[in-house]
Amino acid sequence: MNIKWILRNGPSTQEFESFPYAFRTMFAIVKKAVETKNSAEVIKKLSIISPQLDRHGDPKKYDYAAATAMATASGLLDSSGQVNSREFKHR
Repeated sequence: MNIKWILRNGPSTQEFESFPYAFRTMFAIVKKAVETKNSAEVIKKLSIISPQLDRHGDPKKYDYAAATAMATASGLLDSSGQVNSREFKHR
């Protein structure tokens, strides 16, 4: 059984083997949206769905703010808010 993290961007979805790769893709989408000046709209549509279940038995969902907090806590983002590429070499 493959356990997948799912990145949902509006109606489209992508599957990943781990949270770091799902977050890195989410981060790249937001970075592109900032350049085109529609980041608020894009951020509302993004979420990461965890293979882990919450206390009600539903998959945990992380919006951009929650995913960023989780990434910062796990060292995926450095102190300047950029993706820590060294961390991805370890995972």
